Amino acid sequence: MKFENDNQRKVFDQVFTELPKIIAEKCGGYDELYGYKLNPEDDKDEAEKYYDKEVAQHLIYKMCKAFQFQKPLVVERIVNVLNWRKEFDPLSAAFFEAHSPELEDVGVITQYPEEAPNKRVVTWNLYGQLVKKKHLFKDADKFIRYRIGLMEKGLRLLQFTDEDNNYMTQVHDYKGVSVFRMDGDIKKCTKQVIDIFQKYYPELLWAKYFVNVPVVFSLVYGMVKQFVDEQTMSKFVVLSEGKKLAQYLKFAPKDYGGKQGNLKQQNISTVKPTAYGLYLLEKHNNEDID
Repeated sequence: MKFENDNQRKVFDQVFTELPKIIAEKCGGYDELYGYKLNPEDDKDEAEKYYDKEVAQHLIYKMCKAFQFQKPLVVERIVNVLNWRKEFDPLSAAFFEAHSPELEDVGVITQYPEEAPNKRVVTWNLYGQLVKKKHLFKDADKFIRYRIGLMEKGLRLLQFTDEDNNYMTQVHDYKGVSVFRMDGDIKKCTKQVIDIFQKYYPELLWAKYFVNVPVVFSLVYGMVKQFVDEQTMSKFVVLSEGKKLAQYLKFAPKDYGGKQGNLKQQNISTVKPTAYGLYLLEKHNNEDID
C-alpha cells in the first residue's frame, strides 16, 4: 500500500479501525468483500478460520484510493457495497447458480502468471457472438447475474496483497458484428451492468481492450462513454483488429495474434470460492433449506 501523504495514511487508519463498528451499525453485520472477511470482532471462531488482516487492509485501501481518501465518502461507499452484496449475493451468482449455456459460452477467464503486472487475470466478453442472441437479454436479471458471476470468478484469481496482481484486465471482442443495432433490451442490460461495476467494484480495472470494432466503433464507444467516468475511460484501448491485442498482452491466444493456444483452450472453467465465501454459501443454503 502506498500513501502520498500523511493525511491519506490517517484516513486509511481511521476507516480500518472503525470498520467493525461500521459493519455492525450500518451493514447489518455483513462483512464479506470479494469472498474475504473484513470484521475480526463479530465471531471469534469465524475470525480465526477466515479473517486475514493483510487482505482486509488491502481491500479497504482500494476503497480509500477509489474515493480519493475522502473519509465520509469512503465510509458511505463501503456501506453501499456491503449492503448491495448482502442483497444481491454475487457469490451465489458466481459459484452456486447455473446459467444459460449460451451465456457461459461467451464469457472466458484466462490467467497468465508471467504476464505484465495486472494483466495476469483477463476476462473476455465475446459480445460479437452475444448480440446475435438478443433473446438472452429479454430477462435482464438472468444476464446481469451471469455477468456479475463472471466478474466474481475473475476476482477470485487476483491476489489483493500483490501489487502486480490485484487488478483485472478485460477484453471485449466484437468480431462478427457488421451491422450493430443496439436494441432496447441490450442497451438496458449494458447500462445496468456498467452501473453496477461503477458503484460496487471500484479500483479493480487495470485496462480494457475493445477489439474488432472498426464498423461499430462510434456506436459502442459512444454508448459506453455515457455511463463511464473519465478515470475509467482513460483505461480503455480500442483496436481495429483482434490480432493487434498481442501488442498489449504478450501471452495472447493465437486468435488474437499471440503464440499460445486459442482462447477457448485457455479458458479456466473451474474457479472455486474462497474458504469464507464457501462458508457463507453453505450457511445461506442451509438457512434456505430450514
